Amino acid sequence: MKEFTPEKQELLNKILVAIIAFLLLIILIGTIFGLLNKKNQTPEKLIAKGKAVSLMAPANTEEVSYFELGTLRISTASAKSQEGGAILVLSPWLAYPAGDTVFFEELSRKSGALKGIFQAYFSTRTKNQLLSETEEKIEQIIKEQINADLALGKISDIYFTDYLFLE
Repeated sequence: MKEFTPEKQELLNKILVAIIAFLLLIILIGTIFGLLNKKNQTPEKLIAKGKAVSLMAPANTEEVSYFELGTLRISTASAKSQEGGAILVLSPWLAYPAGDTVFFEELSRKSGALKGIFQAYFSTRTKNQLLSETEEKIEQIIKEQINADLALGKISDIYFTDYLFLE
């Protein structure tokens, strides 16, 4: 076996230290980049970047949005000429005062009941009845029903990302 001279051993040590320093620098830069990039992925930033154009935030900056209801698929009431009702796909979201964490917790706790309010409203009407009503009227009726069920605050508005009938 070959033995390294002290000069070669010192050179090898310097190379290894340089490689370790380079790897630590890459890890540090990657971590900083990842943390900065994570801050840019909040829902507010995605909306501002146009990646969620259909989720336009309310113009009033005193409000925030509750998106946790998800997408609902509801069978509407059947018309006499139809055997079954149409399927309505909707994605509602609610606007409420910013900074009200207690109210947010109530909304989260009652999300099942809130979905039930949407279910009850849309399942008792036919597709033609729903198409003949204005969106503002539908939102107002549902908003009143939801606010009657809430104790710690009131929602200020309802928005629909999706409101589609499936044929």
